[in-house]
Amino acid sequence: MPLAVCPECEAEIHVEDDVDKGEIIRCEECETALEVVGLDPIELDIASEDDEEEYYDDEGEGRY
Repeated sequence: MPLAVCPECEAEIHVEDDVDKGEIIRCEECETALEVVGLDPIELDIASEDDEEEYYDDEGEGRY
């Protein structure tokens, strides 16, 4: 499982092997929504509010 670094808190994040560019994931340490902006190596950036909405399903539960 690839590792990335949270740009907010610098925690190491385990990223799924099949992650795609543009996906939104959540840092387990600081709960920041992060967008995958690079794949080799995995690079993350803080997601915009519009992108963060994609993370949640209709019941407010995180999808990833």
